[in-house]
Amino acid sequence: MKSCLLILLSLYIVCCHGNPNKELSPKTVTDSNGNYADEESQLTYAAIPEGIEYIVKPEEYKYQGLLPLINGMQGFVGISFGKETPWDTFLGLVDGSVSFDQATILELGKWAGGYAACLVIGFLFFLIFPIVGFCFCCCRCCCSNCGGKMMQKRDDNTSAWRCCYIITLFLSCTFLFCGMVCTYVTNERMSTLFSEVTQTVQENTVDLQSFGNNTITQINYVAIDGFNFTAKVMLRDLNNIGPIVGGAVEESLSQQAGIDATFAQLLALDPVLVNMITDLTDVENKKQAIKTSISTLDASMTQLATDIDSTFATCGATCGSAPDTTGLKDGTNFDPDSMPDFSSELQDLEDVQDSNLTGLVIQGQEEFDNISVRVETESQSTVQTITDMVSDFETVVGDALGGVSDMLTLFDSISNLTSTIGNLGNMTLTGSLTVDDLEKYRWAGGVALTCFVLLIFLLQLVGLVFGCLGCCCCGDKNSTPTERGKVSNCGGLLLMASVGLVFIFGSLIMLLVTLTYVVGAPLEEIACVNLRDPEYTIFKNLIDGGSPDTGPHTTILGDQEGYLLGDMAFGDPSIPLTVSGMLTDCENDKSAWEALYVDNFFNLNEVLDFKSTIDVDTEIDKISVDLSTIELISPDTKTELTSMRDAIDGIDFTGLKSELSEQTVTADFQSLRTTLQSAADNTQGQPSPLDTVHTNLINHIAELDRIETEDYADVKTSQDEMYISVQNLESTATPVPDQINSLVTALESTQSVLQVDGEQIIKNESSKFAYRVVGVGEQYATFVNNTIRTSLGKCKPISNVYQSILVNTLCGSVIDSWNCVWFSLGWSIAFMVLGLILSVKLAKHIRIMEELHPDDPAPSKEDNWKYRPESGTDLPYRPPTTNKVAPEA
Repeated sequence: MKSCLLILLSLYIVCCHGNPNKELSPKTVTDSNGNYADEESQLTYAAIPEGIEYIVKPEEYKYQGLLPLINGMQGFVGISFGKETPWDTFLGLVDGSVSFDQATILELGKWAGGYAACLVIGFLFFLIFPIVGFCFCCCRCCCSNCGGKMMQKRDDNTSAWRCCYIITLFLSCTFLFCGMVCTYVTNERMSTLFSEVTQTVQENTVDLQSFGNNTITQINYVAIDGFNFTAKVMLRDLNNIGPIVGGAVEESLSQQAGIDATFAQLLALDPVLVNMITDLTDVENKKQAIKTSISTLDASMTQLATDIDSTFATCGATCGSAPDTTGLKDGTNFDPDSMPDFSSELQDLEDVQDSNLTGLVIQGQEEFDNISVRVETESQSTVQTITDMVSDFETVVGDALGGVSDMLTLFDSISNLTSTIGNLGNMTLTGSLTVDDLEKYRWAGGVALTCFVLLIFLLQLVGLVFGCLGCCCCGDKNSTPTERGKVSNCGGLLLMASVGLVFIFGSLIMLLVTLTYVVGAPLEEIACVNLRDPEYTIFKNLIDGGSPDTGPHTTILGDQEGYLLGDMAFGDPSIPLTVSGMLTDCENDKSAWEALYVDNFFNLNEVLDFKSTIDVDTEIDKISVDLSTIELISPDTKTELTSMRDAIDGIDFTGLKSELSEQTVTADFQSLRTTLQSAADNTQGQPSPLDTVHTNLINHIAELDRIETEDYADVKTSQDEMYISVQNLESTATPVPDQINSLVTALESTQSVLQVDGEQIIKNESSKFAYRVVGVGEQYATFVNNTIRTSLGKCKPISNVYQSILVNTLCGSVIDSWNCVWFSLGWSIAFMVLGLILSVKLAKHIRIMEELHPDDPAPSKEDNWKYRPESGTDLPYRPPTTNKVAPEA
């Protein structure tokens, strides 16, 4: 029963008297972005949003099967120029620091000597080749055929030379075919360039616009969403200043004085008080029971003694000597009236019970628990002031980062550029001519060039095939030059037709090759080779500059002391802002802040110095809470506890138990019983009046037995029961005075701490609270600092623009395709010229000659019979009688 009462009281304390304001509300803080703050205001920020996915992916240029051709072209250009571009000389010529003298010309000649030689060769070819063709035709058709008599001198090596020419011309045709294929493929590749370039530029402009929008989204997340979440946590703490500060004060006092345990023990005295009242009441009841039973026992023993004396007086000598009944006459030696009177103690305890000790204790506990409420009430103005400061700081951060957002809105104008680029194909150049029409004409010209090369290839190949068939398969192998077959003669004519076409159009193609080479080769060597350089050397040589400690550096704007962009952007040449560094950082997907050294014109630490706007320490120091008026133990409570203690101290448990342990009666019931039984035996069977005596003796024995088993047993039982009640009361009440003394001492000590050190405790806990609120702001500042410097606005799209537009599109697609055109045509011209020479040489061996050479030996009679395959018989050989080319007079 007592345990149940204690449990109910404990539940009452927890459920009814626990201060709900001590609970942090809400315990955790979250938002839709996934940010989280725990009970200790430790913030976990979610990752910044990635935003719109970029279209352009960083990848190497796809050569679409043209890699061998491009490698050959780049190798040829590399041979045409020196190993290193003389940037210093170029820059010196631009700014006038280098004069155009013989040394400069020599240096430039070493670098571009091969290029100049190619130009000279190209233009000389354009000028000389038509002259050579004209002379060739004149010698063949005029001047008595001085250069092209239809006559062939034969010797023992004629067949070998013919085979050599055939094989060499076949190889030349093979290489010419390769040139034709490359020309065709390059022309087709160029037909797709415009759409690819347009698409690439559009995708990059969209990505740049997405980059600006993504960066703005990320800035808004950091400056608005992130700060709103941080402010939400700050306001949560400020609105819970009572539970946080007051609860910490209560917890500190509880740890110092064990106040919670003290109140719990005080409340536990109430059931102890009830138990003591019950036990003390039981002792009083047992004392009354003892009085009643002793009174009954005394009366019974006195009456029995009187009756025994009367009986033995009547019996005389027959009964023997009379027993000693003094013990029966004296009665009990236990005087209930000598026992202490507990009525006053019982009344004191009942008075304590009636004073509602539990209510007084709970009242003191509520005073203690209301520390949180006092702190919250006294700090309302401070909380409001700090809240206003938080709003002001939000404005500062929003304005600062909003300026960056306004700068990034410039990327929105890129959408106009995107639509403009998309309409380039329909742009009118002159009259009704559009870019798309111009592309069709260019493609048709490329196809015409390819067809011309193909025509030369077919003429040479078919002529070669016909010549081989005529010489090897149609019986012309052993024929004289004047008797060759028509098949081989047709092959020779085809070869000569290719020679004529090459002489007619070769110079024009070479002019086209030279003009395209004039533009394409320098672009490849100066621009593309350097643009493809992963070290971005071109920017280091032309723009970047260097450290001011290493002296002046040559740039496109002249000598620069330090870094050019650092000087232009920030007015400080020591800031290492460079194009090469920016491209390298963006290639590694670093933040724009880091790549562009933004911290040199935007002091982020100054913006995030929230302490300059939110002076938490000063405002928290203004909080003043008077704890000296808190009354943990009221005078009434102390009086009641003292009364309870004094009531318990007034009980002499040792004396009472000792008295209850003493023998109750002095009479010897057993000896008296023996004497009476002996007298009864002596009078048994005796005549009257002894028979009556005998009967009385038997009755006396029975009465003695009854007194012993009933009246005396009742007294003994009452004594034992009272003894147990006293023991219970003692076990309950003995520790109570010491408990009361220690509890009163603890409460008075805590009361003294509140009155003396309460203000300091409040200041200490307020300082911890200020540190907690400041810690929230510092976590936000750290989050913003780290995010902006490492994650916000990752500039990979800028690197993608450089890689996809300049490297892949401009160099990989446009310039490489441009250069592949002149390289393919130049390749074809080279083997056209070789084929021209071989065709002229081979035509002598397969065409029908008009006369035999004078030195050609005349056939003997033994040679008159030759095997003629076409007839299948041996026919006589008939040498010609006249010279068909120039008959003798």
